[in-house]
Amino acid sequence: MYKLIIAQCTTIFIFARAFENANYIEKDRCDGLEEFRCQINCNINPDDNLDVPQIIKRHGYPSEAHVVETDDGYLLKLHRIPGSQSGKRGDQPVFLQHGLLGSSADWILNGNNSLGFFLADQGYDVWLGNSRGNTYSRGHVSLPIWSTQYWNFSWHEMGTLDLPSALYYVSNTTGKLGDIIYIGHSMGTTEFFVLSSVLPQIAKNVKLMIALAPAAYTTHIRSPIRYLAPFVSDLEWLAMHLGINELLPNNKIFRFLAYECEKHNSKKICENLLFVLCGFNRDEFNIEIIPTVVSHDPAGTSTKTALHYAQEVKNEGKFQQYDYGPAGNMIQYGTPTPPQYKLENIKRPIFLMYAENDILASAIDVQRLSRKLTNLVGMYKVPLDIFGHVDFIFGKDAYNLVYKPLLKVMRNFTMESETEYSLTVF
Repeated sequence: MYKLIIAQCTTIFIFARAFENANYIEKDRCDGLEEFRCQINCNINPDDNLDVPQIIKRHGYPSEAHVVETDDGYLLKLHRIPGSQSGKRGDQPVFLQHGLLGSSADWILNGNNSLGFFLADQGYDVWLGNSRGNTYSRGHVSLPIWSTQYWNFSWHEMGTLDLPSALYYVSNTTGKLGDIIYIGHSMGTTEFFVLSSVLPQIAKNVKLMIALAPAAYTTHIRSPIRYLAPFVSDLEWLAMHLGINELLPNNKIFRFLAYECEKHNSKKICENLLFVLCGFNRDEFNIEIIPTVVSHDPAGTSTKTALHYAQEVKNEGKFQQYDYGPAGNMIQYGTPTPPQYKLENIKRPIFLMYAENDILASAIDVQRLSRKLTNLVGMYKVPLDIFGHVDFIFGKDAYNLVYKPLLKVMRNFTMESETEYSLTVF
């Protein structure tokens, strides 16, 4: 009897260990990244599977989560790092808004070199936004997330509905109306340009905007998004290949979009839509964090969001509202063509930071943008030719080449009044 029980227990133990070992092999962080195996710690990193508040706490910072309801019923999750590792409470509020296919996680995935942690340690009250439709803002007071109505938005609605609600919430919570420093990356800059041109009175909540990889004009875009331009009016094609709700390209179109990526990178990298559309630079990307990044990104968005950029490509790179076709535009805007955003309406001080090797926010297009902004307080070109779009967030040199100069701009602007702050070109 006892021998039978021992034999059964032994068998269970052996199967349990075998199952555990099998799971361990399946969870190999370097799976599919063989070329980088010597540069990555292939053991489990908790950040791969934790959510944003948990990651913040794991790294020794205070963490908060807040839910904001927009005027049209979307439920947005804001994450907050209200103080430093030492426990000192942050004072000046700073709002970080992620880019295309990103989330609030992007600002804390680059270890100790993450911008979110860096600013918290510098005494700032750090707020991390999440646009509608991504991992953390996938809710609505009445619309189910599988409905077409839920996904009927682009970065126009993010700028005119998401940002006003989020910025008002931060101002009311901190008691610092009109004192927010806004830092956007990629689409996070697009959203602010929309907000401050369409609703300049609401943009007064922001006293300084810093744009990382500013995306407005798309005349010289090199991202595969440009390949979608010929199909933006073909609803049947879009439904078949991209989906009409969440951006989920089918295998055929994904391989088409990933063609350039696969010429230079491994299959694992080019299976990630973020890298396909925004680029991947193996010489500058922090290779150590690839498994963590791909476990959090892409964080999701609507098909309409990507198409809005593709429409601009089709329409000579103009920075304009969504194009519903002549008949639809007459209903929506009262004109056969969509109105262009009036950048001359932007009155908030803006500082641009851009890079030469950016396939989504071309340096030429950024220069064009700079000439349209009437309250540009400075520009800075990253002094590294290989620096690209996602490197502003995940680059191994982002700390020295972007975050330190960025902090200098923030401190200089805070010390001086807006009327005294002179144009600075780095």
